Amino acid sequence: MDFELSEDQRALQDLCYRLGSGFDDAYWNEIDQEKRRPTEFWELLIEQGLLGMTIPEEYGGSGLGLLDLCIASEALGDVGCADGTSPFVAGPVFGGYLIERGGTPAQKQEILPALVAGEMWAGAFTEPDSGSNVTNIKTFAERDGDHFVVHGQKVFISNLSVAKRIAVLCRTAKRDEKNRMAGITLLLGDLPDDRIEYRPFKKMGTNYMDTNALFFDGYRIPVENVVGEEGNAWRLLYKVLNPERLVIAAMNVGVGNYAIRKAVEYATDRSVWGVPLATHQGLQFPLAEARIQLECARLKVYQAAWLFDKGEDAGIPAVMAKHAAIHAALFAADRAIQTMGGAGYIADSGVERIYRNLRGGRMVPISDEMVLNTVAQHDLGMPRSY
Repeated sequence: MDFELSEDQRALQDLCYRLGSGFDDAYWNEIDQEKRRPTEFWELLIEQGLLGMTIPEEYGGSGLGLLDLCIASEALGDVGCADGTSPFVAGPVFGGYLIERGGTPAQKQEILPALVAGEMWAGAFTEPDSGSNVTNIKTFAERDGDHFVVHGQKVFISNLSVAKRIAVLCRTAKRDEKNRMAGITLLLGDLPDDRIEYRPFKKMGTNYMDTNALFFDGYRIPVENVVGEEGNAWRLLYKVLNPERLVIAAMNVGVGNYAIRKAVEYATDRSVWGVPLATHQGLQFPLAEARIQLECARLKVYQAAWLFDKGEDAGIPAVMAKHAAIHAALFAADRAIQTMGGAGYIADSGVERIYRNLRGGRMVPISDEMVLNTVAQHDLGMPRSY
């Protein structure tokens, strides 16, 4: 097994370090406090072609793999720009992998070049009464000639204020108790549309993107906008969910290391008892432990992405990587705040914002509990518990 990054991967990593270094904590704190999009940062990603990394070259992209996308996501997090990596999910993942793996030739020709140019998507999957149980979704799309007409509700749907398209997971046939996955279809609609209403939530963190309750009232989607096979969306959905988990996990590894560096810098510069705070083992040991956890998480992220790029089953490694990365990053952010004391608790520190933004990662894109259910059942061979 070769752990060495290729020359091209190191160049990609260095590019992301350079780009991200131009946006400091003051910028990201302003984004957070004003609850606005980091448009300047996103435009730079587009300009540098980073949103086309995994799009095939024939459609204007770079044809790179998921591992490369994870390397870029981690590098941006490592220089404090984790709040700016959401376009990697909203474009290359929700759009690129979905259409590349399940789209028709016409869909690829129309959509993939637009993603390279920076088009972002929203993914409408979760519902109030279904949560992690996708088979319980009630949003229904009824056939009406050459369109589907969608009625229903979704929750916790992000980026609707900037998305040009929305991938809607819905039922196109009534639920069959003998095959609960049957009849679920993925439809691709355009935004904005007056048949869609969305209401933003007030949140603990991630203020750089909107998160909404979403209501469909007769939203019409052309039949040719079915992605994959009608009534059989579940298999295609996994081609999106694993990359989503891994890109976010890679970002978490990066931002966790960023938090540690800020804590080490603060503890090295500050002296209260006649020697730098960094001298004391009570501060050293937790930060060293956080560093070890992040290094282990990175290896799992890279392994899972490597398996995905090879076309092998990355499901269990991906959920393990997601779980390891978010817990390591949260521990690192928590210990950074503790190391910095009151200075870490205030907004100007940056680590306060990092902690708030990371906390949602224990629930999305898959909850801790569902990760453990999956590992227990499918890796350990234990009975299904839910």
